[in-house]
Formats: sequence, C-alpha cells, structure tokens
Amino acid sequence: MDWPPFLQLSVPVTLAVWVALTAAALRRSRSRLPEPGAPLTTPPGEEPPAVVSLMVNRWRSDEDAIDSTLLDLAARGFLELRQPGEDPSETAVRLGKGDGRSLTPYEQQVLDRVQKLTVGGEAPLTSLAFRSWSEARRWRAAFYRSVTEESRHRGLSQPRLTRRTRRTLLGAAVAPSAFMFASWMWMSAKLHAGLADQITGSLIAASAVFLALYLVAELRWSDRSTPEGTRVAADWLSYRAHLVAVEGVTDLAPADVASWGRDVAFASALGVLPTEEALMRSRVAL
Repeated sequence: MDWPPFLQLSVPVTLAVWVALTAAALRRSRSRLPEPGAPLTTPPGEEPPAVVSLMVNRWRSDEDAIDSTLLDLAARGFLELRQPGEDPSETAVRLGKGDGRSLTPYEQQVLDRVQKLTVGGEAPLTSLAFRSWSEARRWRAAFYRSVTEESRHRGLSQPRLTRRTRRTLLGAAVAPSAFMFASWMWMSAKLHAGLADQITGSLIAASAVFLALYLVAELRWSDRSTPEGTRVAADWLSYRAHLVAVEGVTDLAPADVASWGRDVAFASALGVLPTEEALMRSRVAL
C-alpha cells in the first residue's frame, strides 16, 4: 500500500516532536537543590517536617515525610513513644493530649491511623503496618497530596508544568491526532470501508492519540520549588549540616524524641537518621 508522501511518516514524526517538546519542558522545570550555607544550629523556619522532607527530596514522595510527622506528633505531645527494652522495634506508641495547636490534614491522618489501631490507648509500632497494598497506596497518596497542598499554600512549591506549558503541549497534540485521523481515513478508503465506518474509526484513532498525550501532559508530576522555596531549602540544608555534625544524632531511637524533641523529627525529615532507625518506613509507609 503506497502512502501519500504527506501521510507516510506524519504520525511518528509529529509524535516524536511532541515527545521532544515534553521532555524539554520537564527537564527545564525539574527542581534543583540549592547549595547550603554555613551550618545553622536551630531550625530555620516554621515549616513542618513533612514539608521539609519533600522540599529537600525535590518534592518527590519519600517515607521520611511520614516518619517525621509521627515523630513530630510525639515531640508535640499528641503521642508518646516508649521503648521498654534495648530493641527500638519494641517501641510502643500511646495517645497523648497534644500541645493545643491544631493539626494539618496529613498530621490528623497519621494520628487517626494510630487511634484506629490502639487497644487501651496503646499499640506497638509493628501494628501500624498495612495488611493491604492497595490500602497503603491510597493512604500514602492522600498523605503526600495533602503535604503538597500545604507547601503550595506556603508559597514553597508550584506545579512542575505551568498552565501555559500544559496548554501549549495540548495544542501541539492536535497535530499527531489530526494526522492519525487523516491516515485512518485514507487507509479505510483504500480498504473500501463505508463512509460511516471510515469516520468512526478515524475519530476513535485520533481520540486515542489525543487522550494519551493529554494524560501525559496532565500527569501529576512532582512539584518544583518557587524562588522562596529555594531560599528556604538552602536554610534547611544548612540545618541538616549541623545535625550531621552533632554526635549521637545518627544513633537516635524513636523513643529519644522525649528528650531530643522536634530535632528528632527534623533529623528524620532531612534524612539524617539511618534507614533502619526510620520509624515508619517499614510500617505505615509500606
């Protein structure tokens, strides 16, 4: 079957151009970490640990955000962590009264998870594990979505692809869709299909191409930092440098939040605590 010259490579060429444009837009908009300044000995801002965790991980979801939120709730008195023996895995969590401050939706989500599984007001950390992968996936998605919404509200992050960029990509997606329509019409005519079948098949093929490109353009890509977010991230990375240098921080267990306070939560958010000590990495974060 001899294709007309203008249709022969029209669909693959226009698709390749669209993919190249999308890749360039994503590369240009990717979030980069700033260089930290001199170490800071105190937390540099009022950002909660979950927001800090996503910020220093370039707005990609990370279990440290969940770990640090539970640790922060313990530091603020909403929970109590107790380690009866030498093994941190024996740590139990007990509900507390809190410090009177209101909770964000994702903090309440973690607290609700603990409340749901406590018996007599207390539960071992191992009981926080999800028994269903699908349930864990939904729980995590809701958690990260809520943290991202707060970071945007604080002016620290923004959608990776701007509305203008998405509109441009959707406009460019018309070209391969139109060429797919024309190609299908030509092929159907060569196969002596009825006019109604030609139009129906061509519309379905063109719609499938446009829908696929639409889903890519509107995918929930990770955020990128605003100028303010970049400045704040530099300050938190400076605080991280201080925590790394403090003796004993990397050896902290979850129950040490009783004496170390929110520093433990921020150490978890900033990735200072080793993986095996992360409070909920292998539990709620499953």
